[in-house]
Amino acid sequence: MKIPVIGIVGGVGPYAGLELNRKVFENTLTDGSDQSHLEVLLFSAGARVPDRTEYLLGREKNNPAEGLYQALAALSAAGAELAAIACNTAHSAKIIGPLKERISAAGLKIELLDLIEETGVYILRKFGPGAAAGLLATEGTLATGVYDRLKEESLGGIRLIAPEPEIMSLVHRAIYDREYGIKAFSAPVTARARADCLKAVEHLAGRGARLAILGCTELPLALPERNIGDLVLIDPGEVVARSLIRRAAPEKLKPES
Repeated sequence: MKIPVIGIVGGVGPYAGLELNRKVFENTLTDGSDQSHLEVLLFSAGARVPDRTEYLLGREKNNPAEGLYQALAALSAAGAELAAIACNTAHSAKIIGPLKERISAAGLKIELLDLIEETGVYILRKFGPGAAAGLLATEGTLATGVYDRLKEESLGGIRLIAPEPEIMSLVHRAIYDREYGIKAFSAPVTARARADCLKAVEHLAGRGARLAILGCTELPLALPERNIGDLVLIDPGEVVARSLIRRAAPEKLKPES
């Protein structure tokens, strides 16, 4: 049976798609040859997708859903049958809802995995219902409750712990600031951006979080660890990478480390 080609909508931000692609490769069982890897198409579509946070906060009039649809349509035309978007904020109901409607109306033959749902299912499976999870994310993601779906019983009934406003602002600047933020400086991340992210992690631990969801695809670039102290870091990009492999070719999914 033919293994489906995986599509990744990247460019939102620039290194997020590369990271998701890398995580697919890192989690794939191979015999060491090029030929034993899964086929992956990456479309870095940042130029056609308006900033998701700016849209959610009312400072951008164009819904990013249209640019995301164009990217998915291009991936589908190139042969992708299964896809994910390397952006947490794009999974806000105000964006992902219209996007799914557009896909359905156009009859696009591509399965789009939902990063938020996949993360909820993973946390439920690993940590059981009602886990106390801190959330680090952009102001748009936090203000519009992108991750609130995880409070639903079917996705684990997770107890989400948001940072205090000053920490929320600190994380947002660590992502977006043109002088030191992760979007501007991704390889490597600046010392200031990492220090601010570490401060936010400590803050969440102090508020009773057992887990910390890195709810922006840039954050794992600054926080690559799996644990910091007793706090477990959850990378939704890693989760959805493994879900893509599981859907495409479950026999090629590496065991969890």
